[in-house]
Amino acid sequence: MRKAYEELDRTARTLIRTDYLLHRANERFDQQISQLHALHRIGSTINSTFDLELILSGISESMAKDLDFEKSGIVFLDRNSQRPLQSAYTGFSSAEYRLLLDNFEELLVPALLQEDVYLQTSTVAPAAWGRFLGALSVSSLLLMPMRFKARLIGFIVGARTHVTLRLTEAERRFYAMYATQASSAVENSRLYEALGQANLTLEENVQERTRNLVEANERLRELDQVKSNFISLVSHELRTPLTAIKGFIVTLYHYDKEIPEEKRRVYLSVLNEETDRLTRLINELLDISRIESGRMEIQWRRIAVPQIVQRVYDTLSVKATNIRLIHNFPENFPHLVADPDKLEQVLVNLVGNALRYAPPQSTIAVTGRRANEGVILEVKDEGPGIAFAEQERVFDKFYRLDNEINRKNPGTGLGLPICRALVNLHGGKIWVESEATGGCRFLFTLPLNLDKESGREADAPQEAVS
Repeated sequence: MRKAYEELDRTARTLIRTDYLLHRANERFDQQISQLHALHRIGSTINSTFDLELILSGISESMAKDLDFEKSGIVFLDRNSQRPLQSAYTGFSSAEYRLLLDNFEELLVPALLQEDVYLQTSTVAPAAWGRFLGALSVSSLLLMPMRFKARLIGFIVGARTHVTLRLTEAERRFYAMYATQASSAVENSRLYEALGQANLTLEENVQERTRNLVEANERLRELDQVKSNFISLVSHELRTPLTAIKGFIVTLYHYDKEIPEEKRRVYLSVLNEETDRLTRLINELLDISRIESGRMEIQWRRIAVPQIVQRVYDTLSVKATNIRLIHNFPENFPHLVADPDKLEQVLVNLVGNALRYAPPQSTIAVTGRRANEGVILEVKDEGPGIAFAEQERVFDKFYRLDNEINRKNPGTGLGLPICRALVNLHGGKIWVESEATGGCRFLFTLPLNLDKESGREADAPQEAVS
């Protein structure tokens, strides 16, 4: 009977141990299934999206659903500063998670650099960690660093609130593998984002280059049209005086003795005018060429502007037989340092244009006044004026107003562009104003430029260059 009881006891003990072993085996099996689920979830996430926010959320949820962590989170670090950049969490309150990130440098970084899987529990934690775990309301905290090519790119955190974790070597290996999978997912997302940004930048660059090429092509077409217009204009402008000169020279050559003296003087007068016209055209073309190539030089000298204006009037008085030319300058109008020839050229162009448009018995006035650190000069006529839409265009090369006066008086359209360039070279600016009732005012500014005077004292009074 005793032997029967002993046998029954051994059988019972065997059954209990077998049940325990089966239970433990079942727990390990369930754990392995959960781990496989967790790895499968990360793998599915890697294959389904490159969106970093979705990847971070998916890993955080996997820690809670597959690995039974009551609180979990994942943090992605900035490449340059190595500070938390983007993250997701489950179970933590917002205040607890802020506290977690606030202790990143003091507690988490040393732990992440220490081991591939770092576990801290409240039962054996140092004082700082104990206070930290208490503030988070957890008893165990697991940190899994995420690395890519030995560089820390982020970390995963899992916490249990009541259970104290104990990690076997197999579990450590699993969590290290889990972190590696997460690292791959996060880094792939970052690389995909970088590639997308690179593609976007490339596309923007291609679009920018395309726009530049289109603009350059359009500019080339415009320049080609300008060139064609220029050749046509110059050919016409050169041909007209040359034809007249050739015609009168041939006439004088073949019929010199038969031509009356009075008619001969008329022919010679026409030859003189057409030669002047041809010289003026060539000079304008040379001036615009020197200006655009940067070879136009300014000879700085101290000048008296009213005297230059008077000299311009003397030059143009022959063309102003029925036009009144006046100038008005205050007695204290300052001397300037400028190029007298270039300033005279500007005034000859402006007054010459005014003469072309001024009606008989009208007045052309040149006035000057002090303004800020320089002066303002104004050439005013009583002609038909210039429409507002065309007031800026008149300074474009080869542009001429389409009106009856210009059709009867051909020109190159270079006078005003040359004026603008010469004024700019002196440090000033030029513009035009026109009233609705008629009349036109060309104004330009000139700085005193006293510091540019060379070879003499800037304060010494000098006469105008004559």
